[in-house]
Amino acid sequence: MDSPDWKGVTNQILYGLMFTPQLDDSSASQMATAMAERRYFGDGPAVYADAIARAQRYAGPLTDEIETPHSEQDFRDFLRRLAGELDERRPWQGLAT
Repeated sequence: MDSPDWKGVTNQILYGLMFTPQLDDSSASQMATAMAERRYFGDGPAVYADAIARAQRYAGPLTDEIETPHSEQDFRDFLRRLAGELDERRPWQGLAT
């Protein structure tokens, strides 16, 4: 993903967590499965994995564009968990992996 819109992709993830009370291993696993199966996250897991990697390198805030009940640190920790869950599901099925 060479697009500078990686933050827009991470905002999709953050928005998807709006009503998730706890950002734990279970919620990361469920979201990774939805991404791998392209449920709710139709761009495919590779797009999200790339955006997560970029977000992890980004020093600025990730939760500043969408109102969220989750703290910056909690969201960053969730992205780390989600990246691990996505890696465990490789190789991904489909064309845009």
